[in-house]
Amino acid sequence: MLKKAIKSEADILGIWQRIPSPMVSEILSLASIDFVAIDMEHGPIDIADLRAMVPVYKKSGTPVILRVASSDFPFISKVLDIGVDGVMLPRVHTADEAKRIAEASKFAPLGLRGVGGPCAADEYGNVDIHTFIESENERVLTIVQIETEQAVENLNEILDVEGIDLFYIGPFDLSQALGVTGMVDHPLVVETIQRVIDKAKEKGKTIGMHGASPDFIKFWRERGVHFFTYGVDSVLFKQGVENAYKPVRLRD
Repeated sequence: MLKKAIKSEADILGIWQRIPSPMVSEILSLASIDFVAIDMEHGPIDIADLRAMVPVYKKSGTPVILRVASSDFPFISKVLDIGVDGVMLPRVHTADEAKRIAEASKFAPLGLRGVGGPCAADEYGNVDIHTFIESENERVLTIVQIETEQAVENLNEILDVEGIDLFYIGPFDLSQALGVTGMVDHPLVVETIQRVIDKAKEKGKTIGMHGASPDFIKFWRERGVHFFTYGVDSVLFKQGVENAYKPVRLRD
């Protein structure tokens, strides 16, 4: 289970999927990746796409985290019922926003997730409802993104929210918020990320982040971060085609 691996501080590396295609999901599920993060914030993916993609990952045993665009309760219930293993909320500014996604993704008594009856996640009623609720509260990951100045200012309160399993740093948005857009190795960004990590460690919380480059991942892994995303399917596809064709181009 991905949540157990995170708690054990195992090294975990995943990839972003933005291409709305179960065929891409099939390919990624064969790539020996620790997890896939499906991106509904930036990717053109809808519920119908998700319904086709998630079963591919379930079949292969590849954990799926879904980055959602909002913490809307009915929407969170819907995607969890489809069977994603976790939800990630971007651009969390306050503890109240973090609390809302925590409540939406957990059943009572831990949260307010709606019980909607048979669904893909409970094998359409094959799992006893009480067993299902208990196992879902144990299985589902709840992640919030720390990527704005306001989030850093409110970090103490955000880290204290019950039910958040991982605090994920978005270095590019954070660099933009700090006035050095795209410069993820800028001293101001590095210092801010380190402050977030130090405060999280004080409170016994787990930090993850997007790996901007192999060197970036190495740098922050040496400083105690074990959970990373790296690469986007569409970008890697383009790079793969370009690299494959460079040696055989017929013209410059």
